[in-house]
Amino acid sequence: MTAAAVTTRRVSAGIRPDAGATSRLPAWWGAEDWHLEVLEALQERPELLPDHHVSRDAVLAVARSMAAYADHRTGRDCRPTNARLVEGTRFSLSVVQRARRVLKAAGLVVQLVAGRSIMTRAERLEAWKRGSSHRMVAAEFALTSRPRRAPKVGTTKLSGGAQSVGADLHIVDGDTPPGAESVSTSAQLRSSHLRRQTENEDRRSAPSSCRGEGTAAARRLAETTRSRLGWLHGTSWRRLAPTLARFARAGWTVADVELAVRDSLGAHGWRVPRELKYPAAYLAGLLRATDPEARPTVEAAAHEAWLREQAAAERATRRARVLELRGACAHGVPAHGAGQPRRGVAACPECRP
Repeated sequence: MTAAAVTTRRVSAGIRPDAGATSRLPAWWGAEDWHLEVLEALQERPELLPDHHVSRDAVLAVARSMAAYADHRTGRDCRPTNARLVEGTRFSLSVVQRARRVLKAAGLVVQLVAGRSIMTRAERLEAWKRGSSHRMVAAEFALTSRPRRAPKVGTTKLSGGAQSVGADLHIVDGDTPPGAESVSTSAQLRSSHLRRQTENEDRRSAPSSCRGEGTAAARRLAETTRSRLGWLHGTSWRRLAPTLARFARAGWTVADVELAVRDSLGAHGWRVPRELKYPAAYLAGLLRATDPEARPTVEAAAHEAWLREQAAAERATRRARVLELRGACAHGVPAHGAGQPRRGVAACPECRP
């Protein structure tokens, strides 16, 4: 009952973690086993408690309270609010937050969705469609077991001066045919290192849509955005075009960008600083998680149209009720024989019995 009451804040708005967010996280073996892992982690890393200024009993109490809200099979779907944890542990909010940071530092709690005190425009519209009036987003955590340590890797000297990296080797009679050449893994390690380095360089490089100056539509959107948002004045459109290129291809206008920036600031509870050293990077950070297919003006117009339809349906129902009450009975008395006392019309004497 308690978990269902907490999850309605997010489920009603359709907010879910990113796909594959928990694919690499180990699931726990149960609440009791996870409590033992918390004890072992605090014993192995006693410096976590003084670093976060929290006691051992507070961490154990918060861990026990969070485990009560998690799925009993996997440890996922843990969505307790701060108020619930404060009520269940009898500790203050600051102590609960510090204890949760200790669990995160120990690798036993992973935050999947950050809690927010306000929803974005798209989330509010989705909540309205589902009949929810919640405006707060509860954080979601995954309670995981600590990953098992891999066996120590040693370096073994082979014949011919080659080195092989792996576990300790034991010589077994008949394992290697006589005269066979020993295989060295140094070349494979070197090639894999170069491959990883190349992949990292490709990952760090900018996408193809942001390497050039952008299309004409991106330039027009960048120039109009620079003139609309005062904190972007003085910034070259060439720095704004890579960020706005994908929005320009989706047909966004400067009004869409302004609403998206406003929603992003409101969702994080931020305000634009008075002095920005890198305004273009700040704009890119605000629009990083925005979907180009969800135009704010289109969603706002759809919501306004839905509100107008609901108001029109309510007016039509009210008008039909008024017309029904104004009808006359078979003897010609208004209101189906009940009369209209305010206007001095008495009820029909033949319809009264």
